[in-house]
Amino acid sequence: MTTLETPRSEALDPITLEVLRSRLEAIGEEAGAALSRTAISPIVTESKAYSCTLLDGQGRVVIGAGQIDFHFGAAGHAVQSTIELHGASIAPQDVFMANDPHNGGGLHPQDVMVQRPIFHGDRMVAWVVMSAHMMDMGGMVAGSFAPAATECYQEALRLPPVRLFRRGVEEDDVWSIIRTNIRLPELVEMDLRSLVAGCHVAEEKLADLVDSMGADRFVEGIGTIRDLTEAEMRRRIGELTPGTYRAESWAEWDDDFFRIPCRLTVETDRLVFDFEGASPQTSHFFNSKPYIIESEMVALLAGIMARDLPYNDGIFAPIELRCPEGTIVNARPPAPIAAAHMDVALSASEVGLECVRLALAASPDAPGRRLLTGWGTGSGLGLHSWTGTGLDGNPDAFIMADGNWVGSSAGLERDGLALSGNIVGRESDYSFTDVEVLESWYPILISEKRSRPSEHGAGEHRAGGGNLMTFRPHGTDKLTGVMLGMRRWMPLPGHGGGTPGPTTEFVIHRSDGTSEDVATHASDIELSPDDLFEFRCASGGGFGDPLDREPAAVQRDVHRGVIDTEIAQRVYGVALDDGGQVDPAATADCRQQIARERLERAQPPAKPVSATLVSASEPANGADLPLYLGVVQRGNVAMSERSGAPLAVAPDHWTDGCPVLVEPRSDLGPEVDIRSYLDPATGYVLFVEAAPAGAPRSFESAPSRWTEAG
Repeated sequence: MTTLETPRSEALDPITLEVLRSRLEAIGEEAGAALSRTAISPIVTESKAYSCTLLDGQGRVVIGAGQIDFHFGAAGHAVQSTIELHGASIAPQDVFMANDPHNGGGLHPQDVMVQRPIFHGDRMVAWVVMSAHMMDMGGMVAGSFAPAATECYQEALRLPPVRLFRRGVEEDDVWSIIRTNIRLPELVEMDLRSLVAGCHVAEEKLADLVDSMGADRFVEGIGTIRDLTEAEMRRRIGELTPGTYRAESWAEWDDDFFRIPCRLTVETDRLVFDFEGASPQTSHFFNSKPYIIESEMVALLAGIMARDLPYNDGIFAPIELRCPEGTIVNARPPAPIAAAHMDVALSASEVGLECVRLALAASPDAPGRRLLTGWGTGSGLGLHSWTGTGLDGNPDAFIMADGNWVGSSAGLERDGLALSGNIVGRESDYSFTDVEVLESWYPILISEKRSRPSEHGAGEHRAGGGNLMTFRPHGTDKLTGVMLGMRRWMPLPGHGGGTPGPTTEFVIHRSDGTSEDVATHASDIELSPDDLFEFRCASGGGFGDPLDREPAAVQRDVHRGVIDTEIAQRVYGVALDDGGQVDPAATADCRQQIARERLERAQPPAKPVSATLVSASEPANGADLPLYLGVVQRGNVAMSERSGAPLAVAPDHWTDGCPVLVEPRSDLGPEVDIRSYLDPATGYVLFVEAAPAGAPRSFESAPSRWTEAG
């Protein structure tokens, strides 16, 4: 943890501030533990899908605890909405709840935000917000994820900030409304009360802390920590090369793509993310809101740029999002929003982070450069929920959280991990629920659970394998499912020449021996006890050209069953002899042939550049400066670092001089192009993008020193 300097007063020296920060984090952890001990849903007790956020009296984040860091920023939005609505009527021992993203809620209707103000005498000095996923909040389908909904009114019971307790006394009418409108009232009420219990623990501990410090000193202390965090965050932004960086992603619905472009402007001490050009809001349930995208994006950004800083509003302060109203990134009612935190929000967060990665790749002195990876796994989840008669004979509903376990993208100097989250980011205890626990709680029998075999995202460093799991109904007549998957067609890209990974797949193996693919947003999927449901989670992208992977690492992957010999030779250019050992001469020949064939099959450069420009150009600021991984700026010329071949003249796009190998990826769905931008001298890959067939180039690195060199 970075030690923050220069407190406001002599009384608040660095040691005092560190003690305060540690006590606040401990309070958050204790509140989370109380929630975990009193809740009864496995998604809370086993998967730890909950959070505790402490905020100041204005609703600004002070600390976040628990596994779901996406909640932290959204908790601030919830509290600020509660303050705006209830204002001066807020009193000690009040407890509020909100769940409507259109009106003061959290990430989506099931992730309720239970909020309690903290008073010292008559002065409101802080807030605590507890959040967790509720297994049902009403609406047209059990579980409240309704892909078929076309309006928010169909999706769930939607509550603006309302009181669950008024001055410590239950609001019976509100509790009755909730119980009446949900399918699993006993289960959900117990989980809701566990959130209230967590708030109570945090309130008691915070009250003791404020009493021991004094209210003025406490408020000054949390404000000082916030201000110092902001100052350090702005300093780190200043290490990025100023300019504009652009990337695009797409959300999917059946065969349709919904565009999510982002243009990042890196200024002296702030980052501006502009989503102008996003698709109009739609009748599908994945419309989102700016505060949701910001909450998720900042959590991801902190994993790269602020891993050692206190997680508070100071990290958010230098960040600005511009999300056009009436689009999928800033939808208006009655747009459905049951998955407001998923497809669009996660893709928007990831495309914003991709812009930051492009900025880091162009910033030679930024420490975060060593943390570069391919795209994060969040926008490639393979979730699904199920309803049916439970093991106790009563109606039951559950979400298969094992669909979270996408194989992570590879990074600079390291492979990705199988069945994992991102390899760079906040440490988390979010974990698999044991097979035995799932089978004891839900009417299923699990047949298989392992890393998905495939070539994953190939590269000098490869991605990890996604989760492959199969199960069938057990102890019940049938199960009815709702699919909540992402990236059936559009793969997760890598970086530096790494290839995208395999996509999400759902398959039902019927009792008659037939198999059928299931769409990632299908509803009313029925399984009998003789049917087997299989889901294959996606994998992230590789890092670096696969031809640069150490042959010994490829050999090791073959021996471990990660890939087979065909993939080793076709993708990595590694030839193994009959004994499974690397044949160095054959490997060298194979790699040369692959690189040569790439150039033969590639489209010619959009704008070829003469080699004489390189010798005539002068290094910028006395040295070659990076534009991207393996691409440097020398004066006004972009050139391959590997071969010295010229690629572009400023201010043109640096790929204009690259041959482009276009390989359509069509798997009975919409065509997606995998485009590899090649070093014209060697045939090695500099950059790989995935985009809808015929779409324009989806990325750009334009540091100011490049655009001004033309």
